[in-house]
Amino acid sequence: MVANNGDLPLIYVRTPMIESVALRPFTSGRSVFLKLENCQPSGSFKLRGVGDQVKHAKLEGFQRVVICSGGNAGLAAAYAALQLEIQCHVVVPRRTPRLVIERLRELSATVEIYGDSAKEVAERAEQISKFDSITYLVHPHDHEILWNGNSTIIDEIVEDFGYGVVPSLIVTSCGGGGLLCGLVEGIRRHRWEKRTKILVMESVGTDSFNACVKAGGKRVILEPERMNSIVTSLAVAQVTEQTAKVFKESCPPLLSRVVTDRDAIKACSRFANDHRFLVGPACGTTLSALYEGIVERVLNNDEDQHTTIYDRQQHEDFIHDAHGPVVIIVDGGAEISVETLNHWKALFEI
Repeated sequence: MVANNGDLPLIYVRTPMIESVALRPFTSGRSVFLKLENCQPSGSFKLRGVGDQVKHAKLEGFQRVVICSGGNAGLAAAYAALQLEIQCHVVVPRRTPRLVIERLRELSATVEIYGDSAKEVAERAEQISKFDSITYLVHPHDHEILWNGNSTIIDEIVEDFGYGVVPSLIVTSCGGGGLLCGLVEGIRRHRWEKRTKILVMESVGTDSFNACVKAGGKRVILEPERMNSIVTSLAVAQVTEQTAKVFKESCPPLLSRVVTDRDAIKACSRFANDHRFLVGPACGTTLSALYEGIVERVLNNDEDQHTTIYDRQQHEDFIHDAHGPVVIIVDGGAEISVETLNHWKALFEI
């Protein structure tokens, strides 16, 4: 497939959206659809927005891209760079799983292991981008090109549902907010912002969006000692300004809920049994919204006041089809393997 932009190849693929009979009991009988972003060539949705940034770099004449990542974004950049025949340098933190580093090298990326925090890794990537004029800095979650690329997920959902069908709820996870901002952009483009909601899931210890929500839309920096979750791909200390902005605008409404690491791993295991897909713990936080009953309680307005106290009020002209289908963004995961999942299951006695 060829894109219009400079006749460069379209890096990402259109992913399937399938109905899940197995998950229907967790939505009070509403239809559940899985948007299978784990089927992207790089293994996650990141290929859309990150791939578009790499394509932009190629069109602008850059010969190399650099990105900070401990997983999915790095793999997306490496895959896109390989397809477009430019160099890729990925800066990863020391905690990055060996499996991810091996996969990056298989995609011909130069891997630099540096620092212990996302901040250190980001600063190193920016430093490298300034060494010469041929290197382009790709951002894993904070760039307009990235948000626009991620918004194509909604374009495909709209096309698959056809005219008149609008989901009652879209469920996703949040790290820095790149996927979330893309979903909001797509929803607004198709004028769904007054007809659906987004349920945003995080784990305890990666809950920077939840901290922002509790602060009324103010960006909060998580203290390093708080960020002890195994869901490392969501471990961003502070969401982007754009993420805080779309929360405050509440158009569509964004609901924030948090689960434990154990919930996330248990969801990964159950999903593997239900649908025979291996997904990472970030996706597990999304799926746990179903398995832990959060989606059902949200749909039925059956949550306690302590849970909903920070939810933004809907606009007066909000028209919500409470019986519409539920869409789950299955965003994949770079760090997952059978051995890794079994290790986590043993760790949490699942």
